[in-house]
Amino acid sequence: MRGGTPAFDWDGLVRTTHTQVRFLDDMLDVTLWPLDEQARETAAKRRIGVGFTGLGDTLVMLGLRYDAEEGREFARRVARTMRDEAYRASVELARERGAFPLFDARRYLEEGTFASRLPDELKNAIRMHGIRNSHLLSIAPTGTVSLAFADNASNGIEPAFSWTYQRTKRMADGGSQTFAVEDHAYRLYREMGGDVNELPEYFVSALEMSAHDHLEMMAAVQPYVDTSISKTVNVLADYPFGAFQDLYFEAWRRGLKGLATYRPNETLGAVLSVTP
Repeated sequence: MRGGTPAFDWDGLVRTTHTQVRFLDDMLDVTLWPLDEQARETAAKRRIGVGFTGLGDTLVMLGLRYDAEEGREFARRVARTMRDEAYRASVELARERGAFPLFDARRYLEEGTFASRLPDELKNAIRMHGIRNSHLLSIAPTGTVSLAFADNASNGIEPAFSWTYQRTKRMADGGSQTFAVEDHAYRLYREMGGDVNELPEYFVSALEMSAHDHLEMMAAVQPYVDTSISKTVNVLADYPFGAFQDLYFEAWRRGLKGLATYRPNETLGAVLSVTP
């Protein structure tokens, strides 16, 4: 509420992470796979992808800058909590339903694996009971999901693209139509009486931070994600090639599994564009 102290529901994150693991494990058994090879691969490893969306708007609503260490530390805690609780939930499922068929405790927990970095109590539980899913965590882009089901909250791990912008959609007849869109946190702030003509300093959008700051957020979260993260670094149209090269080398040096950059151009246009 306006004038109050914002807080994050950590207990709620724990509960929903456990629910998500169980739901996604169930989904593997009811999915109709196009190929038998896909069905066999899925059954052997039971990979799932627990993730989150709305990080950028969450930071805004907590009064934390996305491009500051405080914002990155919050994201680390979210990712670490999801990792530990997802693995804990998968161990519980293994006790109920059995471990994934290819599970080998020695190889799964050997030095250098993702699981070897888990807390000791989780590693001991995996040795004793196994684990239901070989991989559990992935942060997807969730752009359409966030727009359609989360009142246009910022998507995935991304900051808000802009507080107000134009979104161009290709229509069924082959043409395109442009829609005006407002960010969830921005609209909520306005509805609570905030002055959107003079936003607080923690309202920082994707285009207002450096490419390095985008990379730093990804580097903060990646150690707690056992597969990969979808993250786009938005750069200006005149971003120099040398800077592109340095950005990808830095991502490699930081141990990131992937990185996307997006530079608008006049030939292809842009799906999202800032409102004039």
